[in-house]
Amino acid sequence: MHIPLRKWARALPLVALASAGTANAYDPIVSKQGWVRVDSYQDQKCYGEIGTNGRFYVLAVYGLEPGERAELTITNGDMRPIRREVRANAGGKWSDYYIPFRFGAGEGGYVTATISGQSCQVPLGFSWQRNKGWEEKPSLRNPYR
Repeated sequence: MHIPLRKWARALPLVALASAGTANAYDPIVSKQGWVRVDSYQDQKCYGEIGTNGRFYVLAVYGLEPGERAELTITNGDMRPIRREVRANAGGKWSDYYIPFRFGAGEGGYVTATISGQSCQVPLGFSWQRNKGWEEKPSLRNPYR
């Protein structure tokens, strides 16, 4: 059987998309806004990542069952762990934002975020440092006058 080259050329993008799987998943805000990926994890079924703009962090997990409930556990230094139930969307993705902060407990630390569901467990983590504002003193003059 001979398949014309034109038909292959039209089918190739669909084949590439279908074979991409979760390995190429990347949270849209991270890729579109130029955020940096600080951690990722992948196993046979699931993929997870953390991206940041330096102040806010987005946690995302792909490959859960649609509507699956999972437990999110976040640790940040010596603070008591945060635990809450999360739920995957209809496509098997869960994502949320996190702003690391420890009131009166230092200028940074290491955060772990583990999402544990029936279908997979995704361990992620990142180091952070408190943002202190301007790196250079801003001009006191109004540039629009």
